Amino acid sequence: MTPLISIALIHFFALISPGPDFFFVTQSAIRQSRSHALFAALGISLSILVWSICAISGLHYLFQKMAWLQQVLTILGGIYLFYLGIQLFKSALSKPQDSVSPAHALPSKSRLTLLLQGFLTNMANPKALVYFSSVFALAINTDAPLSTQSSLLFLIWIESLVWFALVAYLFSWHKMNAYYQRFSNWIDGLTGGIFISFGCYLILNRN
Repeated sequence: MTPLISIALIHFFALISPGPDFFFVTQSAIRQSRSHALFAALGISLSILVWSICAISGLHYLFQKMAWLQQVLTILGGIYLFYLGIQLFKSALSKPQDSVSPAHALPSKSRLTLLLQGFLTNMANPKALVYFSSVFALAINTDAPLSTQSSLLFLIWIESLVWFALVAYLFSWHKMNAYYQRFSNWIDGLTGGIFISFGCYLILNRN
């Protein structure tokens, strides 16, 4: 049980460091609704489950043998994050600065769309790529019994889902929505800039 707790602690600190996943869930919560944000959180947690399975299956060794594959995934992830950032910038520029409209008046995405986008956002997350191919992969014991590996996967998935569901809950409060309406252009623009920065770094970085 001790190895499971150790990995759970490592994963918790990886989760709470802000990144594209965090900003995507918060945007979903304040621009759509709590239920929409929960679907985004579910999509992210499912992606983390996929990454965990890949790590147990030898992701670290695969990238050692096929370094080009990691480069390709990094560039594709950068392009996707850049695309999300551009969409947020377009949203910020399309609304008059002095307009204040209720959150439900914003163009609404379906919950399944947010689930898919949450999944893809985590798959494109540079932190996830580095973390699961290095720290997480080296922390697990690939020779552990199947029952132990299954328990680990379930623990990581639940831990991820609970964390991002909590983020979705907190940022969907009425006060958060009211704050967003006052500064929506700035918030969308700042978040878009963060996504574009992540994307450009992934596309241009060759180290």
